[in-house]
Amino acid sequence: MNITVDFANPVGALKPLHGVNNGPISFGGMLNNSHRFRELGVPWVRLHDTNWPHPREVDVPQIFPNFNADPDDPANYNFGPTDDYLKSILDTGAKIVYRLGTSIEHYARRRYVFKPADYVQWARICRGIARHYTEGWADGIPNAVEYWEIWNEPDLGAKMWSGSYDDYLELYRVTSLALKEHNPRLKIGGPAACVFDKPSYPQFFTYCRGHRLPLDFYSWHLYAPTPAEFVTRAHDIRRRLDDHGYAQTPTFLTEWNYLPAPWEVLCSQNELLRREGFEKLKNEEGAAFCASLLIQMQDAPIDIMNYYDGQAMTWFCGLFDHYGMPQPTFYAFKAFRELLNYPVRAAVACDVPTVDLLAARSVGGSSGAMLIANFSANEFDVSIKHTGLNNVKSVQQVYQMENEAQISGGDASSGWTIENDAHVLLKRHAVALVQFR
Repeated sequence: MNITVDFANPVGALKPLHGVNNGPISFGGMLNNSHRFRELGVPWVRLHDTNWPHPREVDVPQIFPNFNADPDDPANYNFGPTDDYLKSILDTGAKIVYRLGTSIEHYARRRYVFKPADYVQWARICRGIARHYTEGWADGIPNAVEYWEIWNEPDLGAKMWSGSYDDYLELYRVTSLALKEHNPRLKIGGPAACVFDKPSYPQFFTYCRGHRLPLDFYSWHLYAPTPAEFVTRAHDIRRRLDDHGYAQTPTFLTEWNYLPAPWEVLCSQNELLRREGFEKLKNEEGAAFCASLLIQMQDAPIDIMNYYDGQAMTWFCGLFDHYGMPQPTFYAFKAFRELLNYPVRAAVACDVPTVDLLAARSVGGSSGAMLIANFSANEFDVSIKHTGLNNVKSVQQVYQMENEAQISGGDASSGWTIENDAHVLLKRHAVALVQFR
């Protein structure tokens, strides 16, 4: 495999797409991974399924437990736990996308995912929450939240929304207009779409256009076995937004992860299949997938991405185990974060289409780096040629990560030091960060 990097050929800037769902606090405050969030430089945290499966924060019913109470009375809100949780996120330097709604419920007997009995009342409650986290109302936190997402996956079914999709569209209409009427500067969006083969997918665009509703961002979710599916969906969403008059509306992928097997396998009663599938989200295979997607989406029409999940507590907690220890996926995110230290994206080419590459350099051209993602089961003998940097003395692999044991203790270095045009081995399902100095 031949790789050629031309650092003299700038091709734009890198997009910091390594956002996550949920903040550094897990288990009700017993585990705090704030230092890890700072290490990754997490840019955006989207709030959904917070402290799942027993959320005490973020969800509308947790903050406003008595639906029939007066939303204009601060005494009817329980902001304390959510205040503490949001402060922990803001202290890491991340910004927030706040989902107005409820967490998912898998029990047959559900409590909160029902459509609100009174949409106007629900919108008034959401207005109070928005006031608290944008204006500082009721002893709140001014400017804490930039984006407000209305509900989560109303197209999924009973686990997330009890009504019809028409019911959700009406909720979006009432809430978005009420929030905008109160404060036109609030950035409102949705629908956190996750089903794209049903009428609900195109229906949202036509409904918003027909009713002239605010749509400051369009949010969607995808779990898939290949990065290419994300790129294809991103382009389709962009086209639909443009066709419906929302050409300036950004798109947010507010939930994503690797789907190594169909959902019916991952959620089956076969515990061996469940373990095998979900462990792939955290091991070297999941890490290579994440790095590959972060690279491929650089050229896709996407503005914010939020990996599911940044908590150390769910099956999807690919970054950390239940003790807060970083997993291979964490180091894929860290390698991407390291590349962001070089602000000028550079042209890079490879003769193997299954390997993804992303390169960047310093402003003065004295140093650079390249991220390599091999999301395949093949190994490659690699030749690297580079041009366009000033006085580069060596090309050094910071790490090549192909298994959890190699990164135990946080040391993922395998000691590459190579000259220009040297040959090295790229392992299967490997993520490599290479620096040119």
